Amino acid sequence: MAPDRLSDSPVRRHFRPILWFGVWSYSFCLLTGASWGASDPTAPPPERTDQLAGLVRVYLPLTGSADQVLQNTIRRLRDRLLVQAKEQKDSRRPLLVLQLDTQQVGEDAGESRFERAFSLARFLCSREMAGVKTVAYVPHNLKGHGVLLALASEEIVMSGDATIGAAGADEAADGAIQQTLVSAYREIAETQRTIPVALAVGMIDPQVEVLQVEAEDGTHFLLQEEFDEFTANHEIINEKVLVPEGTLAEFDGREGRQFGFVKYLASSRKGLATALDVSLDSLAEDESLAEDWRPVVIDVTGELTAQTASRVETLLGVSIEQQNANWICMRIDSSGGDIEAGLRIASALARLDANSVRTVAYVPAEATGAAALVALACDQLAMAPTARLSSVTAKAKKPGDAAARENAAAVQSIRQSLSQRTDHPWSLLSAMIDPTIELAEYQNKETGDTRFLSPAELQEMDDAAAWQHRDDIELEKGRLSFDGQQALERGVAWRTVDTFDELKQPFGLQGEISNPQPNLALEFIEALATPELAMILLMVGFAGIYIELRTPGVGIGAFIGAVALLLFFWSKYLNGTAGWLEVLLFAGGFCFVMLEFFVIPGFGVFGLGGGAMMLASLVLASLTFVRPHSEPEVEELSRSVGTVALAGLGMMAIVLVTRRYLPQAPLFRQIVLEPPHDEELDELGMRESLADYANLIGMQGTAATDLRPSGKARINHELIDVIAEGEPLDNGTPIVVVEARGSRVVVQAAEQS
Repeated sequence: MAPDRLSDSPVRRHFRPILWFGVWSYSFCLLTGASWGASDPTAPPPERTDQLAGLVRVYLPLTGSADQVLQNTIRRLRDRLLVQAKEQKDSRRPLLVLQLDTQQVGEDAGESRFERAFSLARFLCSREMAGVKTVAYVPHNLKGHGVLLALASEEIVMSGDATIGAAGADEAADGAIQQTLVSAYREIAETQRTIPVALAVGMIDPQVEVLQVEAEDGTHFLLQEEFDEFTANHEIINEKVLVPEGTLAEFDGREGRQFGFVKYLASSRKGLATALDVSLDSLAEDESLAEDWRPVVIDVTGELTAQTASRVETLLGVSIEQQNANWICMRIDSSGGDIEAGLRIASALARLDANSVRTVAYVPAEATGAAALVALACDQLAMAPTARLSSVTAKAKKPGDAAARENAAAVQSIRQSLSQRTDHPWSLLSAMIDPTIELAEYQNKETGDTRFLSPAELQEMDDAAAWQHRDDIELEKGRLSFDGQQALERGVAWRTVDTFDELKQPFGLQGEISNPQPNLALEFIEALATPELAMILLMVGFAGIYIELRTPGVGIGAFIGAVALLLFFWSKYLNGTAGWLEVLLFAGGFCFVMLEFFVIPGFGVFGLGGGAMMLASLVLASLTFVRPHSEPEVEELSRSVGTVALAGLGMMAIVLVTRRYLPQAPLFRQIVLEPPHDEELDELGMRESLADYANLIGMQGTAATDLRPSGKARINHELIDVIAEGEPLDNGTPIVVVEARGSRVVVQAAEQS
């Protein structure tokens, strides 16, 4: 074989020392850890700066002017992020995260107005937002036109169990979708290309069929009408119907990740921060970005009662409707009280539209039991570091006793209604009124999210296997209890503040805040609703009716009685214990009694039934339930029955007094003719006993009035009181006298005789 010409060439001999020097230097660097161009090895590595990010929480459904409010908030956050990026000389686009939350957690966020959602979606796709990258975070099920906001974002992050789709679920039940809506979804999908256009159309229009097609260049999502054109230019490997005709496309987070339109999976903000590679603090809501706050403070102090609940509900309505408040602070310092009252207040707060009204609970000292339930029902909870958020004291209960039934009913209400409108698990909410519920802290192995769960709630979760036990929650002196710092560390509280002024700072609030108090009208209503005044109103009402019956034609008794009964039912209605049922029962019962008294002779079904209806309405008017289920409700029923019974006794006393002394009252004597004295009564009786109409038997005459059955008739040119025998007779009917005993004259129709 011929030798290699270059193996011993002069060029190679010239570069050989240089080559060996390079190899030796490189080996030395590897052994000593040095690198070319490296700085001092003892110097600390340069600090890594997290990407700028901010978060706006969007509560669905969108109604009213929510889109305009959110656009203003998003603009403020965008401007702030761009300024920070310029100051830090960060060339990366800041992340603007939209957390799409339902106002009923665990339920589908339907009923968003299309106009509101489409307006906000077009804003997100506009050039105004080009400087930031929009990210839609979907931690819960997203349904209805709120889906447009996810389509309009550049990236989507979802919880694995959350679903997205069924955008046309709120439209016509017969499946007819306006093509205007389909065009809007197609427009947004084609603009951002976050979700394939075919999938977006399949979410809004049930009349289309969506195919998943495997071709040589990858996976494609097509509408059935596009398939023929696609196959003409591509080699098909596999195809299947992904969304059949007649259904709406809907996918969970894992499917979205598989199909490529979900970028990351995260079930909490902590997981979201990890996925986006940003700091967790950057994803905290900046309260100062919101619209100008119109704040009010409502105090909830002392023991919670039905009266307290009515007062708070009234003040909430006045604050929102009259003062147009959009920031309501519930300043709570209460040791608890009636569970039903706490549920009423908590439900009233949870029902408020979070896009329009922000609710913040402030606990400076204590919130126990039902009061703790009220605090957790607010959007945010702030506590003093030493304040206590605790449950009622645990007591041994038998499964069938009244307290156990009360707790069971309250827990059921929390699970089915209240917990669906808050960010807290139903186990934590329920434990505040029933500490016998086993509660432990669990952590999601995939996301690191932590929650307080009971074994029952854990079993209900679809991803129960992903949650592992982290820590048991021990009761403190027989009850669940957190101080402010513990509540903050465990994610129960939003923040701790030493004073109320410190709470105002994150929201940019200054000066004195309106603290509405019950006005004279509300205090008057509450006074009327007390058992004592309610009993007096009933006594006056029934006494007035009795006086009117004893003195027909005067009207004073009827007027006083009617006013007293109206005040009674009005106060109970505004106090939240009476409704139309009680009013209708009383009115119907009264009509039946009057029918029995004036029309139907005797005292039978109508009289007894009407009286029972009236008594039932008066008892129910003071109750918040129909059938008692607990010991407190039994006590409330006893108080209501006792009030009605005492009112009846008082009415009897008034009747006795009025019969004895009212006829001699000067004012009464001027209104009503004085009854005849005993001598006049004797003389009148003697005259009546001497009257004898036996000579009229057989005579004919004419009925001067309707005889029903008694009335007057003209006989022998004389007007005489008569009684018709048999059927009633009309005025003008010819009659004949068939019987006469003293002053009692019995007649019949002349033709019958």
